[in-house]
Amino acid sequence: MSVSIHCLHALTETRRWGWSVTLGMVLVALVSGCSTLGERSPALPRSPITVAVGPVILEAPITKPGRIYSFDETPSPEEEPMLLAQLVDEIETNAQRFLTEQLTRQEGITVVPFQDTRRLQADLAAPRTPLTEAQIRELGSRTGADLVVTGLIHDYGVVRWQYWVAGWLAHVAVATTIVGFASGWNPAVVGAYLAIDATTDFPLWWGGASVFGFAFRPVRLHVDAIQRTNCEGLIWTGEELAVRVPGKTLAEYPPDQRGRKEIQLEANLRHATEDLAEVAGKALRLQPCDAEGRPEKVSTFSVLSFLDWLF
Repeated sequence: MSVSIHCLHALTETRRWGWSVTLGMVLVALVSGCSTLGERSPALPRSPITVAVGPVILEAPITKPGRIYSFDETPSPEEEPMLLAQLVDEIETNAQRFLTEQLTRQEGITVVPFQDTRRLQADLAAPRTPLTEAQIRELGSRTGADLVVTGLIHDYGVVRWQYWVAGWLAHVAVATTIVGFASGWNPAVVGAYLAIDATTDFPLWWGGASVFGFAFRPVRLHVDAIQRTNCEGLIWTGEELAVRVPGKTLAEYPPDQRGRKEIQLEANLRHATEDLAEVAGKALRLQPCDAEGRPEKVSTFSVLSFLDWLF
């Protein structure tokens, strides 16, 4: 079983951190950027395919616009619902556009233009609504696409409790064992370590922290690819969790904007779509049909999907 190159790079980067953050970042790296392990090549030879990128729905439980946007003045409770709806619409539009742009850069894939897909999906479903199987089939038919790609943003701004609790507990178990053996299990030393660890690591795992000059704005994106040519069905899924805001991407924004929540989250959203599109570009192609008339799936293993199932 092989691990993707960008995953190995993320693990290597953790050497720059101290023990407390290093152990935490190793666990983050396992679920941030390691969307698939042990991929196999599909049976059919590579041939050009046409892809339509459908809606990307934000399903993260966000109740306050201030969680995802840096306001100069705090909005009133009456204004918050309208502002939140506008922000969510902008995030979903950006996610669909970013994914379209990144897939366009992949060899062997022709992507239906973003504006064409947006116009057609507006006729099929209400805004912020995932497409049904019939609507996906209709979108594919109208665009002439071999595959229709849709997405869900599971987390935006904070890490869902399953992940940060599991990651933090695993980190604490390992780190406490090290401190315990080093101190002869001195209660004062172990207790002091746990107190310091809790105050410094909770912001990191929960999200929204800035540590050693690095910003942490978690974005978790899930993507499905549905085949509609020859036989119809889901053939590939991918997930990407971007936690640390990439400095290279953030540098594309004006310096006075880089500290804003919405800019940092957008940078991680862009980063997540880029990584997923790169994996999809290597994996997606028309799949043969099985005995039941369904397309064979591209075999992948997702750490994030496993945690979804586990919890």
